[in-house]
Amino acid sequence: MLELRLGLHAEIDDPVEAVSAIFDDFEIDLIRRFSAFVDRVRETELLRRGMPAITNIAWKAGEEMKWTCPPYKNGELHELLHVLRPLILSREGTSFERITGMLGKKFDSEKFRGHLKLQRTIFEDGELKLYMQISLNDQPLLDDATLKLWLNGEQYHTDDEKAATWKEIEKALTIENTRALVITQLQAKVKALFNVQYIVNLILEKVDAQPIIPPDAAR
Repeated sequence: MLELRLGLHAEIDDPVEAVSAIFDDFEIDLIRRFSAFVDRVRETELLRRGMPAITNIAWKAGEEMKWTCPPYKNGELHELLHVLRPLILSREGTSFERITGMLGKKFDSEKFRGHLKLQRTIFEDGELKLYMQISLNDQPLLDDATLKLWLNGEQYHTDDEKAATWKEIEKALTIENTRALVITQLQAKVKALFNVQYIVNLILEKVDAQPIIPPDAAR
């Protein structure tokens, strides 16, 4: 068991709040693996060259909606999805959901839990949802359910019903716009992962700075 103390603040000008938490070896190993998996995301081709996302949405009467987003290759997308798997699948021990849940329980701070809640919102529904929403046949597109529809129908699983529903979305929005939607939602997940990794790495720095006590010295 290891007790750690951190100084946290929500904004740069906020006063630092001292918080402490106790982690066991299994939990430390878990967050270390989480950080290593996030590092793999940083090493993907898409991240190295700059991950694309929607930069503008234009919609004129009588014309199709146009979402401006830099292009990306399918191979880049598939590489990213591969390394994201242990981070976005909720059943994985290193998933974003489980790691943030553990951190929220460990640190008794409303300010800290508020920060984690914001990261979960960005991770689940995307950053754009904080400012706007776009719906298709009463189905919100800037929403975790829409991305899961794509993942389960087209990528991680092959659910025929979900695949058919996704094809309908592609037909309504155009393939170009749905590709912009997908990569923008994934970009938000990556941003939230990086923000939580920053906290995790602060913890790991404290852990690694602890002096190693030889077994004989504990007798």
